[in-house]
Formats: sequence, C-alpha cells, structure tokens
Amino acid sequence: MKWIRIPVMAAVAALTLTAGMTDAAGWTSSAPASEPRAAAPTDHTGSQGAEVVIPAGQARTAIAPCPAGREPSGGGGVRSGKGLFLTGSSPRGNAWEVKFSNKSAVERRGSAFVVCTAQSHTRVADTPLTVPAHQQSVSSFLRCPGSQVPAGGGWEATGTDVVGLRFSASTQSYHAVVFNNSNAVQSFNAVALCSTVAHEPRLGNQITVQPGDEGVATANCDPGQVASGGGSFPSGQAFIGASRALPNGTGWQITAENTTGTPQKVTAEAICTSS
Repeated sequence: MKWIRIPVMAAVAALTLTAGMTDAAGWTSSAPASEPRAAAPTDHTGSQGAEVVIPAGQARTAIAPCPAGREPSGGGGVRSGKGLFLTGSSPRGNAWEVKFSNKSAVERRGSAFVVCTAQSHTRVADTPLTVPAHQQSVSSFLRCPGSQVPAGGGWEATGTDVVGLRFSASTQSYHAVVFNNSNAVQSFNAVALCSTVAHEPRLGNQITVQPGDEGVATANCDPGQVASGGGSFPSGQAFIGASRALPNGTGWQITAENTTGTPQKVTAEAICTSS
C-alpha cells in the first residue's frame, strides 16, 4: 500500500491506540508510562473492548461499551502491530466505536478503548466536511456550548481510509485534522464530548519517529488528576495507530507510525480532570 506524502499543517494527531495488546479489563497497558503517578480517586475508569481480527487489506469496526449508568468521556483503540491504522474513533451511544484499516500484509487485531464515568456530557458534532482524495489538510473546529469544556473527542468518516492526524482540545474547543488516503472524495465530521466539570489539556514531551518506525508518546496529568480522554500533535505526517489512557489512568498514550521517508515528531495530549 502506498501512502502519499504531502506537506502537513502544523500538527497532526489522533485519538488513538497503543502498540501492545492486553486481555485484562481496566486500564490496558503496553509501553510503560514516564514518571508513573498514583491514580487519583476520581469517577473515571478505562476498559478495553473485545478484540476483532482485521485481515490484510481490510477494515473492521470494534466497540468498547460502558456499563449501565455510565457513559464515555473519551476513548481510542489498541492495535496488535504496525500497519493497522485508526480510521474512525467516536462515541456511539453508551460505547466507544473505532474503525481500523489494515494496510499491512498480515492479519492484525484491534480493540476499542473507552474511559467511562457517571458524569453526563454534551455530544457536539460538526457538519460533515468534504475531504478530497489524497488530501489531509481538511480540519474541523468544534466549540463546546456555554461554559462547558472538552472531556474527549474523535471523528466519524464515510469511508475506511480517512486516517486521523490531529485530535486535540483547548480551553473550550476541539480540533480534528484528517487525511483521505483513498482515490475517492470522502466526508468526515469531528465529535466532542463536553462537560460542565473542569478539564484541562496537558502536553507530553515531543518524540521523533524515524521513517518506517512507530513511536510511543505519553502525556501525564498533574498529581491528583486522571485522563478523561486524549489525542496528539504530530508535526508531520505520522498516522495514529493507537490511543488510550496510561495503565494507571493518570495520562494518555499514543502510538504513531511514520510512513514517510523523513523523521517525524509527535507529542501526546492528555485531557485531565480531578473530578
């Protein structure tokens, strides 16, 4: 599969998955978190849904449900290896839904990841935007209503080749950028989950991902906080393969894969709360 290289906007990110897979419920793990912190006693718990098998060259959907009485604040997914990319990641009722596209030559496995809470959220979705074939520079900005702030978010797309690049929160808004890797026009819309409870974004250290490699970037919350969601800021064309909370829930972790011929830089973002 040929990934087309083009100039990229300032940052690229996606909510999305980690390179390792676990079978345990709760906060899933792969690469260790930097500067581990004790989990805060807040009403946010993470869980990984059932894994799905994605044959080479195909796409599949995975779901991670929240238990009764709880709803998603954010989410992403977990992948088994390189070449599996997130082509959709969004709340779906009482669950988190992700779409995977397997661009590798071998079978891969993927799971959705969801952060659940008893707190209520307002779901805000943008009007679908047109994404021309082989163009990544289409972006969407959402603003939470009133004084609400983003707790998490993602995107929905019409096809299985609209890959996430940038997904990030600011004070009251949410920003998404996608890349259309198909030969046809597609559409996408960003989705944000907004909360009346205080949340704040935290950026991690920037990492460099070499051509053909994958890299894991992390962002830690402040002491006493946990992550309700997360995203990333690539500085170039690094596609998100995985996105989820850190093992103890006190930050966010992304896996980005560099499909270009030059080094790319990536920064993870955690959306943190103490409530």
